Amino acid sequence: MVLIPKRWHLYVVALDPRVGTKPGKQRPGLAIQPTEFAEAGLPSTVVLPLTTNVVDEDAFPLRVRIAAGNCGLTRDSDILIDQILAWDNKLFRRDLGLVPEAVQDEVRRALLEFMDLL
Repeated sequence: MVLIPKRWHLYVVALDPRVGTKPGKQRPGLAIQPTEFAEAGLPSTVVLPLTTNVVDEDAFPLRVRIAAGNCGLTRDSDILIDQILAWDNKLFRRDLGLVPEAVQDEVRRALLEFMDLL
């Protein structure tokens, strides 16, 4: 059964294989595309991958921190704003839940600044 990814939910996504700076393996990814696209049958969803290789310095707008405990994460993680991917919905493995509103707001701000849309 193919999941219909929901915006602002974290999912375990199969990002294999690793190519260049694109993260590989199964890892959490934050769906940022409106849910309506998947519900309308679009076969892919735009996600931002997460990494537990967090950086100590402020890396905004390239990274947004999400604390352990959110959506079942066991470690602090960084959302990789500059690694925007469109991934086939068949590769979404498990819904980890909705990220907090404060994280959503920070990701919106980071995307606007990174994409120079301000």
